Amino acid sequence: MAETAFVRFLQWSSLYEKERPFQIFTDLLPESQDQRKTNLVWDERQIGVQDFRAYADRFQLDTHGFTTRNLPGFNGLLDRDTIVKRRPEAADQIINFSDQTQPLLPSNYAHIDAGPVSIVQRIENSFPSSATNILRQRIRAINVWKPLCNPVEEWPLAVCDGATVKPEDLVETDSVRQGSVSTNYYARYAPEQMWYYLKHQTPEEALIFKHFDSEPDITAPYALHASIRQDVPMDAKPRHSIEVRTLVFSETFESEEGA
Repeated sequence: MAETAFVRFLQWSSLYEKERPFQIFTDLLPESQDQRKTNLVWDERQIGVQDFRAYADRFQLDTHGFTTRNLPGFNGLLDRDTIVKRRPEAADQIINFSDQTQPLLPSNYAHIDAGPVSIVQRIENSFPSSATNILRQRIRAINVWKPLCNPVEEWPLAVCDGATVKPEDLVETDSVRQGSVSTNYYARYAPEQMWYYLKHQTPEEALIFKHFDSEPDITAPYALHASIRQDVPMDAKPRHSIEVRTLVFSETFESEEGA
């Protein structure tokens, strides 16, 4: 039975037909005439979300864009205050995206972490001598997410069945950080989108989801995801979690970079 939750979606604007959607996560030059840090407008929607734990075997990366596996361990990482996603002490916490170990806010926006351009750039930057051979293979970008201590009581992570998301639901957005520009996708709301999560996900359960697949005939090349807002008890334990982003290649190769 579906429960309800709230997620923020991108609200379409005719502005995007002449100006690319963008977000800037760095200081602007004082003399810049345009002092906007974003042109994005959000549309919060109430969605239905289902706990898929009881029939998890039905959901796989190629057919739905996400799956789950048992993955115990990592509890000791909670003591390393620099690598977990957690509820911050202040809502206006400044995020340094250049620091890959800094704790981040749970994201309530329906999104995909990286667009195809960013995936190609990451491969070319990480494997400059092998990039040509790698890009001939099937490439997948897959995230692994799990809580580190208690079961999740607030801001659980939900994923959307990739087979229910149309390409026109996605809006490519530029993300401008110190020294780099990358692309990701935000999603427009559509009633056909089907959302799932692991209710009270435990530290032994990993949520695995895809944000890119170069194989053209796959039913679900990606899965939207968002930390969903629900009514929770006042004494709900804060969420501590860890996420690993991976690139998966279909063939082995001898890296010339020593990576």
